[in-house]
Amino acid sequence: MTDRNKNRLIIIIAGMGMLLSTLDMGIINVALPFLQNKFHTSTSWIALSVIGYTMSLAIFILPFGYLSDRYGKLKVSFIGLLIFGVGSILCGISSDILSLILFRICQGIGAAALQATSAALITTLMDRKYITNALGILGIMIGLGPVLGPSIGGFFLSVNLWRLIFWINVPFAAIGLICNYILIKNVTEHLTTVSFDLIGSLMNMLMVIFLLSGLSMLSNQHNFIFSILMIIIGLILGLYFYVFESKQSNPLINFKLLKDSSGSWLYLSQTIIFGFSSAMIFLLPPFIFGKLMGFDSGLTGVLILGAPVGLVIFSKISGKINDGSQNKRFSLLGLIIIALSLVGLLCFNPQWPAVWLTILLFIYGVGGGYFQPVNIAIIMQIGHKSDQASIGSLQRMIQNIAIASGTAIGSTIMSRFANTLDMSIKINWSIALILVTIVILLSISYHKTFTL
Repeated sequence: MTDRNKNRLIIIIAGMGMLLSTLDMGIINVALPFLQNKFHTSTSWIALSVIGYTMSLAIFILPFGYLSDRYGKLKVSFIGLLIFGVGSILCGISSDILSLILFRICQGIGAAALQATSAALITTLMDRKYITNALGILGIMIGLGPVLGPSIGGFFLSVNLWRLIFWINVPFAAIGLICNYILIKNVTEHLTTVSFDLIGSLMNMLMVIFLLSGLSMLSNQHNFIFSILMIIIGLILGLYFYVFESKQSNPLINFKLLKDSSGSWLYLSQTIIFGFSSAMIFLLPPFIFGKLMGFDSGLTGVLILGAPVGLVIFSKISGKINDGSQNKRFSLLGLIIIALSLVGLLCFNPQWPAVWLTILLFIYGVGGGYFQPVNIAIIMQIGHKSDQASIGSLQRMIQNIAIASGTAIGSTIMSRFANTLDMSIKINWSIALILVTIVILLSISYHKTFTL
């Protein structure tokens, strides 16, 4: 196999895996009312089809990253595509809510394997000169999935083909499996065999369950105190997980490596803040266009595409003009552009033309296009070649949790200020802007100190 063909197949597998796994985080959301009526169930039960997917993804992503470094990223990616594809088929033939929830959990497990391996496949198996551009493509897929999901789901519902919400994944998973199989037969991976960190995996599972369960209930006023308690327990478990793993010889996550690597916690903090602010970008604009400006769902679906369009265009551009030597500069530039867009969004008045909001969302996408691919690249450079999947899975897990946190906090604020929607939206934009500004200042301070 030529290097050119190998690189192409790797990009297909990594990009498709990331797109499918992020697409299914949101594609079902628009169908929840329909599925609730079809299966004659309650809102809380149908919501478990979303929570089950998100939670299983977050629980299994670190173990899959650990296994990928030891048994092969291509093998784990192949297994992920297989589980995800089979889960998608089964979701489409579900006849009751319990089976749908079970099969969505199956999808989430497959998605965890795909997200754990996507970046690592690129950084370990591709020629170095193509890595930056390939990570730019991966950034595009990460940005497209959550936004395209509701649009695609809405289209299938409009033509009364709800099963295609799940079955659309199957042909793409099949293509990925074929490409993956070809690479397994023609590419040799360098592996390190060590014992599996079972205790660390169980601790990670408990941390994720408490944290995401608490976040999912945060906007419910009746469960507010209980949800805060669960979040606190999740954070305590996370701290204990960090202490425990730091003492292990073969940990699920090599925190010693992160501690010894200059700036690693800053770059992971940037990942968290970007995930949090992106959650606001997914959550708030539909309310602005639909509730405050009075547009129908079809036009709203078009107007909110500003952010993903900007991200797609500038992820590609940044990948072309950056050879890897400007990662930190592009990361900071992306965050500054994001902050400027949030300033504009905070100042936006519903009386203004709708196109101005779309332009501001586009500017946010520009910042995301500069930031996300290089943030992934910087974090992947922290680990050794034998730890790439573990580091990549950590990056994806904390960004997914950050998105869940941003969605939960944003929804809670909107429910608390239900009678003043405009005010609640401005509070959310303000929180996102403050957090992004803090991480920008920390980044500038760190780079200045480090240079000196």
